[in-house]
Amino acid sequence: MLVDPKSDPKSWEHYFKDILRRHYGPSNLKDVPDSYGGDFGVECYTFGGHVFQCYLPEQTSDKEKLTKAQKNKIRKDIYKLTNKNLNSFKKLFAGIKINRWVLATSEYVDSDVALYCSAKSVKVRKLDIPFISDDFHILVQTENDYKSEVRSLKKDVYQLNLVFDKVEGDEAEAWIDDNLAFLYKLDSKLPKVISKERILSMKSHLVQKYLEFQNLMAHLSVEWPEINSLIRDSIANRRSYLELRFLTDSGKQAGAVIASEMKKLEDDIQRKVPSLKKDDMELIQHGVIADWLIRCPLDF
Repeated sequence: MLVDPKSDPKSWEHYFKDILRRHYGPSNLKDVPDSYGGDFGVECYTFGGHVFQCYLPEQTSDKEKLTKAQKNKIRKDIYKLTNKNLNSFKKLFAGIKINRWVLATSEYVDSDVALYCSAKSVKVRKLDIPFISDDFHILVQTENDYKSEVRSLKKDVYQLNLVFDKVEGDEAEAWIDDNLAFLYKLDSKLPKVISKERILSMKSHLVQKYLEFQNLMAHLSVEWPEINSLIRDSIANRRSYLELRFLTDSGKQAGAVIASEMKKLEDDIQRKVPSLKKDDMELIQHGVIADWLIRCPLDF
């Protein structure tokens, strides 16, 4: 089962550690299990002196609350590093100079946090702690700092969180009015696929999904070009089979043929991109159906 890394703090911790393992290599990252000391203030560290503490905020919509929560998290865990658990850290980091302490969080929106980190870093350097490097700095990082590692993980393991523009019903209607000639083939094909009573509502629905599908693919082409290519290849391959079936299976109902090929398209894409969410997969199917009905030269 694919995991939403932002569903709960433990999932976020596992996710970010997976990112770090791909970035540094498994043999260069030391995990600090909860059993080591409960809420120890450190999730993992590298032998090169980078320490990571994972943090999934309870909410991210209120910028002021998010900033306050992140500052509090940094303050509490730096206190553990430099005071509360100091003797334990001296043993843990024996022979290692810590030069970076990183809050690995899901959102980072306020420069005030960066100023807080800089001021806190200066204070820590002045404490003359044996395992703290002279160039010690506190940083805040998100998954956006590890884009290639995230692409690799989300292609296979974690659910893709795709953010693209949705299309409202009135926007679809306006687009229909402006593209009547373009939609001529759709008008001629819909009566052969669905009942007469459903044509108007289905036309608006298909156009809405068609436009959202275009937005989704545009987002993929920029943010996830490899995944965009895999999906487009699957669509092109299935489209050719769909057109061939209408030439060879003329006795079958158009709706049944389309449904069959869309199920195969889903299987193709899920095999190549298993991390795709169900809602996004359904949008791709609807968008492909609309695109095919609009563009297909065959009169079935």
